[in-house]
Amino acid sequence: MPGNSPVLVEDVDPQTFTEPSGQLQCPGDILQGRQHAKPGPLKESKKPRHLGNRASACKMSISLDQETDYAELVLSVGEITLGEMNRKLMKDTQLRKRQAKIISQAVCTLLNSGGGVVKAHIKNSNYIFTRDGIGLENSFCDILPLPQKYLDYMQNKDYFLIFVKPWNPDISGLRVITLKTNFYLRSLSSSHELKAPDAVKFLKERKDTKGRSRQSRPGSFDSDELQPESLVMFFNMEKLIYEETFCFTKSKHAEVKMSPKEKIKEKILEILPQTVSAFANTEGGYLFIGLDLEKEQIIGFEADESDLVELKSEIEKCIGQLPVTHFCEEQEKIKYTCKFIPVHRPATVCSYVCALRVERFCCAVFAAEPDSWHVEGSCVKRFTTEEWVKLQMDTTPG
Repeated sequence: MPGNSPVLVEDVDPQTFTEPSGQLQCPGDILQGRQHAKPGPLKESKKPRHLGNRASACKMSISLDQETDYAELVLSVGEITLGEMNRKLMKDTQLRKRQAKIISQAVCTLLNSGGGVVKAHIKNSNYIFTRDGIGLENSFCDILPLPQKYLDYMQNKDYFLIFVKPWNPDISGLRVITLKTNFYLRSLSSSHELKAPDAVKFLKERKDTKGRSRQSRPGSFDSDELQPESLVMFFNMEKLIYEETFCFTKSKHAEVKMSPKEKIKEKILEILPQTVSAFANTEGGYLFIGLDLEKEQIIGFEADESDLVELKSEIEKCIGQLPVTHFCEEQEKIKYTCKFIPVHRPATVCSYVCALRVERFCCAVFAAEPDSWHVEGSCVKRFTTEEWVKLQMDTTPG
């Protein structure tokens, strides 16, 4: 029904969005179990409570449905195209991804909030669940190792219902379900996001050692490592020559990017969080933007002084906002150095290379808040990094 579709609430921070609770009864303890509702007749919803929440890549809307005839918490996610073939044939691939994302977020929210029901309005009118399937199985497998243990499905006329059981932390040891940890390490020549079990293991090791000791955090790399030494020399250059070659490649300590052809600032800020997180959590490293890795040539990007001032300010702001968690007494900030090395053609500066050196961090740096959700009061909220780490590190039996 048109009146049941959630209203899109734009630019709402899920950390601060609040709303009167009304008659909604939510669990005081997000890990507290509750009886799993059995599929039954669906009573049409008249007044869904709209909750806006902002994901990192796109804006989405979930509404708390208080009118559906189930005792459990019901989250309405609006219109969804269902069926394996129907979803494969969707021309709007971004819409397909957004739909999968919002379903995953709703399932994650209910797993972390004592269970409940995800209610989707079926967009394709000819859909039959028993014939067409769902087409979202990969999304469910990304959330849960065994989705069939936690999820049941039912079609009721124009609605598709997913019955979600409460997450059992005793089985895996993970206190909450997470879509993305946003926690990176540097591995060989790439930044690798850790899955929740590996991230928690890493954090527990850091906690046991109370962060890295000062002795284990030297200000420079080992001198016997030739590649890092070449990185130090390149970073310390006062000027570079256009199309001159450079003598290093991507590695554990170096990330090399070609200059973006357009939207330079946006592209740099897009890759910055995961790169800084990875280097800071490993052994430190260098990010160079403006180098042609394939030809091993220095190219740079064109910019005037005001552009560089603005870009440096945005980089500082971006790094300053990265979530960190501490287990040490020093509580240090992320240490880094950002510079723009001029690239010369004969008698003139034609472009710049952006060079960023990130030092090893004492404890842990996230690229963003973990993508993990729960219901608090009458709001769908994203866990803060502090909340997420505290819950995952809790060894108290669930």
